[in-house]
Amino acid sequence: MRFVLDFLRARYVASAAVLGLLAILVWVGGPYLSLGRWQPFASVSGRLLAVAVLLLAWAGWRYVRWRRESTKQQRMAGDLVGQGATAEDASGNDSRARAAQEQVRLRARFAEAMAVLRRRSRNGPGLHVLPWYLLIGAPGSGKSTLLQSSGLDFPLKEHGNQAALEGVGGTRNCDWWFADQAVFLDSAGRYTTQDSDAVADAGAWHGFLDLLRRHRRQPLNGVIVTVSVAELLELDGDAGLSHARAVRHRLDELVDKLRARVPVYLVVTKCDLVSGFAEFFADLDAAGRAQVWGLSFPQADAAGQTDPLTLFPAELERLLERIDRCVLERLHRARDARERATVLSFPQQLRLLQPALMEFVQAAFGRHGYAGQPWLRGVYLSSGTQQGHPIDRVISAVARHFGVAAAGLPPAVGAPRSYFLPRLLKEVVFAEAGLAGSQPGSARRRRLLQLACWAVLTAATLGVLSGMAGSYTRNVRLIGEVRDALDAYPPGSLPADAGEAAFYSKALQRFDALARARDVALPSGESIPWSRRFGLHQGTALARDVQEAYLRDLNGALLPALAQSLRRALEQSSNDPQRLYPLLKGYLMLGEPARRNVMHLATLAGTVWRQVFPQDAAVRAGLNRHLRALLGPVDGARALPLDRQQIEQTRASLRTAELPALVYGGLRLTQPGVDPGQAPRLDRRLGLLGDVFERRSGLPLSAPLPSLFTRQAFQAQTGGGIARGVEQFLADDWVLGTAPLDPLARSQLEREVLALYQRDYIAAWDSMLADLVLRPVTQTGQASAVAAKLGGPASPLKALLVLLREHTHALGRTPPAKAGASGTAAADTPVAAEPDLAAEPIERHFEPLNRLLDGGPGASPLDETLAALTQMSRTLLGAAAGVAADQNAPALLIAAQQAEQLPPPLGNWMAALSGRGRELTASSAGEALRNAQRQAAGRECALLVSGRFPFVPAGSNDIPLRDFAEVFGPGGRMDRFAQQALLGKVDTSGRRWQWNAGMAAVGADDVLVRAQLADEIKQAFFAGGGAQPQVAFTVSIPPQAAISRLQLEVDGQTLEVRDGVRATQQMTWPGPAPGLVRLAAWDASGQALPVREYRGPWAWFRALQAGRLRRSGDLDYTASVALGSATVRMDVQPASLRHPFAASAVQRFSCP
Repeated sequence: MRFVLDFLRARYVASAAVLGLLAILVWVGGPYLSLGRWQPFASVSGRLLAVAVLLLAWAGWRYVRWRRESTKQQRMAGDLVGQGATAEDASGNDSRARAAQEQVRLRARFAEAMAVLRRRSRNGPGLHVLPWYLLIGAPGSGKSTLLQSSGLDFPLKEHGNQAALEGVGGTRNCDWWFADQAVFLDSAGRYTTQDSDAVADAGAWHGFLDLLRRHRRQPLNGVIVTVSVAELLELDGDAGLSHARAVRHRLDELVDKLRARVPVYLVVTKCDLVSGFAEFFADLDAAGRAQVWGLSFPQADAAGQTDPLTLFPAELERLLERIDRCVLERLHRARDARERATVLSFPQQLRLLQPALMEFVQAAFGRHGYAGQPWLRGVYLSSGTQQGHPIDRVISAVARHFGVAAAGLPPAVGAPRSYFLPRLLKEVVFAEAGLAGSQPGSARRRRLLQLACWAVLTAATLGVLSGMAGSYTRNVRLIGEVRDALDAYPPGSLPADAGEAAFYSKALQRFDALARARDVALPSGESIPWSRRFGLHQGTALARDVQEAYLRDLNGALLPALAQSLRRALEQSSNDPQRLYPLLKGYLMLGEPARRNVMHLATLAGTVWRQVFPQDAAVRAGLNRHLRALLGPVDGARALPLDRQQIEQTRASLRTAELPALVYGGLRLTQPGVDPGQAPRLDRRLGLLGDVFERRSGLPLSAPLPSLFTRQAFQAQTGGGIARGVEQFLADDWVLGTAPLDPLARSQLEREVLALYQRDYIAAWDSMLADLVLRPVTQTGQASAVAAKLGGPASPLKALLVLLREHTHALGRTPPAKAGASGTAAADTPVAAEPDLAAEPIERHFEPLNRLLDGGPGASPLDETLAALTQMSRTLLGAAAGVAADQNAPALLIAAQQAEQLPPPLGNWMAALSGRGRELTASSAGEALRNAQRQAAGRECALLVSGRFPFVPAGSNDIPLRDFAEVFGPGGRMDRFAQQALLGKVDTSGRRWQWNAGMAAVGADDVLVRAQLADEIKQAFFAGGGAQPQVAFTVSIPPQAAISRLQLEVDGQTLEVRDGVRATQQMTWPGPAPGLVRLAAWDASGQALPVREYRGPWAWFRALQAGRLRRSGDLDYTASVALGSATVRMDVQPASLRHPFAASAVQRFSCP
């Protein structure tokens, strides 16, 4: 049974068990472990190899560990054995002679013991690992008895040897006790005093202590100080305390040499010598005798302020009080009176021992100024064997008092028993083996450190578990996000018969859903976050599966659809060789992966999709993105079956086409050496003021110009691009299946391709210029702003010409940084050898426009144009501000003249702007005249005219004559306006007033009509030129039937008709007494007829209006006024042709 327990306790058994568990884990769980797609333990051989590696690793680790411990233990044992000779050599000749006889025997004995311990330690801790304790005490204090009665296992005793081994070298004053749980050094009594050979003993002992400090992390794990009850009872004066001081000296020496703080345990032995001990504890069983009887002090705090000696009196008193509490119970179990008396006196016997014990503790463990205080961990009482006669201090004191001899107590009888020792060593001393070397508070710090370590370990465990839980949660969420992304995948098959737009639109939804799901599973360019790892990341596997589905969908839908679109384009472009050749080349690439060119296919696809989705750039970009994902960088596209009949028909059509057109078509498609991102844009080159332009085609100014027709592209093409295009065309003979050309034909082909390029280069820039127009302006201020922008320092017109010059002037001059490259290309091709000649047609075509920028700053022809635009802007700005401006202003005329001298389209833009400026100027002048007429008439005009007679025939109120004269009289408001604003601008000679030539004020005809009406009113009412209105006329009344008498009174002027005779009289309006017109008549019987009266300054004209005045001749007017049943006829003749009687000017006039 012992063998089985030793085997199970062996350290390698636990590690072997762990190894077995790992092997089982590898064997059972290995097939489920994978690294990407690699499963290293899926096969039986892989798992066997893994288990073998584990076994070898464990065996190697065990061997290295055993070897290291064995070497360390042997070195330590060897040093212990060999230290004796060194010590003897150092102690002098006398010491060597004395020790020579026993040296050989002791060494052999010690070596034998070490061998036994090594054999014993194979299944347990080695010699250097066990805790070591030093026993200090006076001879006969019970040190050896303490060990023998402790219940420990001593291996040497099992092999027929003595339990203790005599020391050698520096430990010759000690006996070695090797227990299964610790090593004890039982110091001889002379160690305490070192009185045999102080120099040799001290030197050897110090060497031994140095050896311990060198070989052991904790040189000693504790010191057990034994003092017997007999020693304490004999403690008296300085002589009695010498042993306590010697103990203190040895403790101080240990601390000094070991440089470590060692716990000290004080054991009071031979307590059976206290009278009553045996009787008091006689009823204890083995477990009761094995318990600890004593007190342990708390460990010192971090500041080391807890002094055990301050606690000792109170703790000892508590210990004695507990004995007191047990007396009564123990008395009940006593067998006779003697035993009861002994039991009853036992506590008192102990209390008599208390002063001596406290005095010893104070002397051995108290503080003093020259050394630190020993670390007393506790004071314990014990009894190993019951030998000798107990001492009754009470009886002895009484006997001494009365001068009689005290009777001795009988010795203890019965088998020796061990009291309070086994658990003392195993549960108290050994439990604190790790305290050695610690400072005050270190144990507390160690516990805190352990707690911290456990906390860190717990936190790490919880962190890993929470990380795995979080990773699981996030991966579940990731799977859900991928599923949500895949929910956008449209169900059903693709609509093959619904047209290309519907097919590509639904296919794009499928591609986008798969690509989005792949990117959600494993975002490209981003590292996998730790929160998704911990061995649970599913993004890679999901992304791999989705990527496979994505490529299947692209191969199954996008690639066949593109092939079908290209085949259809081949059918539709049979008459366009430039388009047909690249289409055929791309179509063939779909069936021959070895010849694929991603750029060519992407460009072709973009052209096809631009026709299907002309207004949806986002769809085109999405399809192009998925096509590039399929074709590169790892080509995942499969080879497609092609329509061979269509291929042969296309080849036959191309063989009849001109080769230059085919080559040039390829150049236009691929644009080698051209960076589309560098294509010029009008919005950037013209700046913020470029908004004066717009494009007829509706394209925004931000639309890039064709990148193939720029300076960089021209130099790239003429510097070798065309030659390489021809070379590539000839190398692609597999497209047409034609034989290679000879060198002369190749050179001619290059020149013809260049001619096509030059033609399109010119057409591209002409088309751009023709597409630009000035934004329409509707107001003079807008026209002024446009002219100011065009003629200003940041003129967009100049920026446009600079852009044009940059790409159409001196094209053959290569910048120095590129001269070398161009020169190299020039050596290879005829086209590149003469770049100036290649650029000559383009430069000649745009020379008129480029010449505008010739000359220094401020001296170029364009500067004159810009100056004219600036002057025109100022003139238009004045017109917009209300300043009188003529449409024939010099600035406008100069701008028109400049426009005639400028080349198109610049001349067209300037002519349009100047013409529109003249129109707006005229319109502005009309508005200015209208405002001036409104100001001239004044705000009171409407109050004076509106609703008043004679302007309104039915008006009940009359306009006062003074106000009438102020508005219409000579020098009046309307007359002053005509003199100031219209004089010299209006032709008044005709029946209707007209604007003089070049003076038309657009939109101001109402001003002219109103001015003419006001002039007519002035001529009619102010013919005499006076400040007040005055009209001369003659009134004639012929005889009236049935009327015997008639009397007319006009403003105090009276005309009377009697006896049937016509009466005539000259009158004026207004008359001498204005304000009344009265017409009275009598019939033949003399009876008065109803009277007609009109009052007010305009009474005469009201009377004429009532008589329905009508014209009967050049200057003859007739009015008929009804007076009851009779009608009176009056003839009115104005004194001048300009009169107000027949004129309608007054009634047609309205205020501005």
